[in-house]
Amino acid sequence: MKRFSIIYIFALLSAASFGQQIILPENDARQYLSDSVHIIPKKPFRAIAETFGTNMVVWGFNRFIMNEDFAKIGIRSFRQNLKSSPVWDTNKFSTNLIAHPYHGSLYFNAARSNGISFWGSIPFTLGGSLMWEYFMETELPSINDLFATSFGGVELGEITFRLSDLFIDNRSSGKERVGREVLVLCISPIRGINRLITGDSWKKERTKGRSFDDVPVYFNLYAGPRFLAEQERSKDGEYSINVGFNLIYGDPFDESRNDYYSPYEWFIANASADLFSYQPLVTQVNAIGILWGKNIRNKKKHSLTAGLFQHFDYYDSQIKNKEKEKVAPYRISEAVAFGGGLLYFREATENRPVAVRSSTYLNAIILGGSLTDHYFNDERDYNLGSGYSVKVYTNLTYKEKISFDLQTENYHIFTWKGDNPDGTGKIHQSVQGDVGNSRLIVFTTQLSYFSGKKWSISFKNRLFTRLTYYKYYKDTSYSTSDKMLTFGYTL
Repeated sequence: MKRFSIIYIFALLSAASFGQQIILPENDARQYLSDSVHIIPKKPFRAIAETFGTNMVVWGFNRFIMNEDFAKIGIRSFRQNLKSSPVWDTNKFSTNLIAHPYHGSLYFNAARSNGISFWGSIPFTLGGSLMWEYFMETELPSINDLFATSFGGVELGEITFRLSDLFIDNRSSGKERVGREVLVLCISPIRGINRLITGDSWKKERTKGRSFDDVPVYFNLYAGPRFLAEQERSKDGEYSINVGFNLIYGDPFDESRNDYYSPYEWFIANASADLFSYQPLVTQVNAIGILWGKNIRNKKKHSLTAGLFQHFDYYDSQIKNKEKEKVAPYRISEAVAFGGGLLYFREATENRPVAVRSSTYLNAIILGGSLTDHYFNDERDYNLGSGYSVKVYTNLTYKEKISFDLQTENYHIFTWKGDNPDGTGKIHQSVQGDVGNSRLIVFTTQLSYFSGKKWSISFKNRLFTRLTYYKYYKDTSYSTSDKMLTFGYTL
């Protein structure tokens, strides 16, 4: 459960490496031969060995480097875990809802980088999670970890696998080749290791050796000041330097793809971190990937795509209150969520110079987390549960120079198995938190100017409204807003 230390290092490396595409050009002056898709040979037994090895490496780090008590496993802990029913654990928000999904992505990549299909890789992710929960810790198996690691790992795993594929070019050599292989290793460590094992890291070929066809990729890296404050104390807030990226992979309106889409042919991913403040380092991670989709309309400059999507969302915050104490005004996550959606695009013309992009999603949240005001157990200050989310995004772009974004996100999570206060002040174990439900509404407006030379400037304003309804306590409402001025570079 407390895998955060080493996994978090891997996560930061992967997030940072996305931006390195800036320094590695896709083509240079050399004339290359035509390319073809490389089929990775299926090696299921090696995938099993690498899933097992991933757990052993992380366990060894926790046991012999960190000397953690929970890593001191043995026959006694194996028997205890196998006889016990899974529980809701007490690890902190970032551990359960960021580190665990990333750990799952390593299992998933162990299968994908050994030639296993998207759907065939899911059992490896589930198997790696079961092994960890029952055999790699002295703590009881965790229900929430099994879900977050297995299904959150699938989403982050396929995203990192496809991103690593963008940097593979077996035709290159020298410093360029080294740079590409290092990026593959950072984004997808297991795939990078497999390329070293097979010798693909230095093998010179006549084709790129990628597993997917070339797709359009939009990447924007940005940084700038951020000010976060409570609505009632708008002058007393928290300043930080916010850095992050926005990524769009693929084109859901491609005219050549009128049939069904395969998983993650199109996805978006956003992440941001706050520096030089009391804020958590990682404050936001969002990802939406298509599992199935079909173009409903693709005529006369209008395009409409419907599909089934997988979602991963994570929001975290921390500021000082009136008493100068550090508090989290909002915190929510949907680590495992699926739902339907519609994507719309209207192309700009001479008579209508404004391009319109819009998307709407309705999701079932299988596992989510939301901030609580009362349940505090070990590192837990949040509720776990399930629920739904609704998201509406609209973008208007004028002559590819000025764009306006309007976004609304509504997350609603219900805690079913909750703590029932008995007046003794005792915290009950193996519960999701406080009985009740919590909503977080995120309303965003953003105005951006694009220079035409890949540089851009944006002003963003967001309102976070948290509404929490308790069965045994007084209801809570909390409003927070932030303002950001960011400078970006777009590929």
